[in-house]
Amino acid sequence: MENNIVKKFEDPADDESNRIVWDSAKVQKAIEAMELGYQVPHAPFYESDINYRKGNTVYDYSKEEIEEIKRCAKDIVYFANTYCHAMTDDGVRKITLYDYQAEMLSQFQDNRWNVCLASRQIGKTICSGIFIAWYSLFNFDKNAMIMSNKGATTKEILMKTKHLYENLPFFLKPGILKKDVMELRFDNGCRVIGQNTTKTGGISFTIHLLYLDEFANIMHSIINPFYENVYPTLSSSKISRVIITSTPNGYNKFHEIYQGAVDGINEYTPYRVDWWQVPDRDEDWKKQEIANLGSIEAFNQQYGNQFLSASSLLLSSVEMKKIKRTEIEFVFREFDALDDLGIDYSCLRWDPSVDPDMLDGNQDFYLFSIDLAEGVGKDYSIINIFKVLPMEIKYHRDLISPSDITDFFKLEQIGVFRSNIHSLKDFSMILYELVVNIFNQENLRNIIEYNAFGQEIINNLIHLYPTRNDFDEETLVRYHHRVGSKIKKPGIRINKDNKRILTTKVKNYIRTNRVILKDSNTIMEAAMFSRNENGTYSAQTGNDDLMMTVVNATSFFDTVDYSETVEELFDYIEGIYKEKIEETLEISGNLSGDSFNIYDIVD
Repeated sequence: MENNIVKKFEDPADDESNRIVWDSAKVQKAIEAMELGYQVPHAPFYESDINYRKGNTVYDYSKEEIEEIKRCAKDIVYFANTYCHAMTDDGVRKITLYDYQAEMLSQFQDNRWNVCLASRQIGKTICSGIFIAWYSLFNFDKNAMIMSNKGATTKEILMKTKHLYENLPFFLKPGILKKDVMELRFDNGCRVIGQNTTKTGGISFTIHLLYLDEFANIMHSIINPFYENVYPTLSSSKISRVIITSTPNGYNKFHEIYQGAVDGINEYTPYRVDWWQVPDRDEDWKKQEIANLGSIEAFNQQYGNQFLSASSLLLSSVEMKKIKRTEIEFVFREFDALDDLGIDYSCLRWDPSVDPDMLDGNQDFYLFSIDLAEGVGKDYSIINIFKVLPMEIKYHRDLISPSDITDFFKLEQIGVFRSNIHSLKDFSMILYELVVNIFNQENLRNIIEYNAFGQEIINNLIHLYPTRNDFDEETLVRYHHRVGSKIKKPGIRINKDNKRILTTKVKNYIRTNRVILKDSNTIMEAAMFSRNENGTYSAQTGNDDLMMTVVNATSFFDTVDYSETVEELFDYIEGIYKEKIEETLEISGNLSGDSFNIYDIVD
């Protein structure tokens, strides 16, 4: 067999490499011969390294190989899971992407401008290496540049990109024209270049793909001038791509870009990966890491995705994992009543499963939680829309000593209006149409934060259409606005004391599945909702208007309006729910279901 292998490549007709047309079978025979120590004339390998294809090698692709190339070029996740290998503690192993890694790669493929906030050790470097390799394999005449906060890190990323290339099947590999520590050059015209980050880094290159790793940790004196110098090179191209990944490091350029992406004021698409998204990382792992690092502040800096490492997030990994499982991208729906206003309402988004024609049903009950802003491009005006539903039976076990039937119902987020450009009048008109003409007012309650513009919105709702106003003031949930007041007024007045109480309840209600969040923007705010020095919670960075409507919505559980809603809804729910609720109450000794635990939020 060995002689046959050698004889094949000693054929006098094959005295020049360009006379050999290679295919998978011939390449495999050449590899076998070289592994046995034989010389293979005109071997198709760069510098006789069987892991690298020689540039401009003539190759006869099979029909199956052509189809695989097409599929890999179209779908990076398929490419990664099918053909990519990485070095692990157990040696080189085929990659199986975690869900968040597949999402990350898909986002990099689908969007030109990407910024990723990532915890330590979540595999972002290997994901970036996969993308750089994929981009270089399935393009022509493109330059990919890798830059990081340290030269050693840049070399490591390029090394991983090379390692990914080495373990690909021969037919997927472009030929190599140059290979050194900081550069790969392929015969398809693509180059991968590693460069140290300086103030003028990348300024003399044509860059089609720029990958910036640990961007927040670039020296403060360099980060701003570097970005300002390299950005025009990228923005002048219609096909250029940027990937920025980093752990947070205070309020610097990375924070500015990431927060701008979250707020939708720049072209970047944000992506966030938390430590608890990695399988096998749980609260016990966190405790051990805190002990090893020496402090919670150190953990927050390295793993917590917190720009201020000293702050404490409201939701733990347990609660965040729970709400991430229900996260979906809300979608726009058209309504004739809103179209007739002539006001842009594209920022009103819905759970895709919501049927717009069924929102006024007699057996469905809803809550609007409303937060207000001036509409001048800063804070957001919010209508957070929740449906009152019975809890899933499997979660009854999480309730501690339920007292009556009100403990068995939840608020599930189904819609969100979020805008910082709509005037209070336009906002009032949209709210009016939702309340009066789209939902059934009898089965709807509104919680309006009263502090700043609450009374103005209430006045607008009541007097917006003097000759044909159909707004029912009974939809407004009432609260005591002062300590000792005997009169309840529409709207909830928030201060640091009741805010602290309500925020604590949010955590518990999420844990026990009584508040279900779905909207991706709300969940993003929840991930950054942290305790301040005064002990109350707010956004660590960016806005928290959506999250505050969630906080305010939890006050509904402690009102007469909620208990009356549940009494009505109880008559409509399926028999199995009634049976299980009564069974659980009987076990806990509170079967009557008549005593409602009402707690009014006051100053």
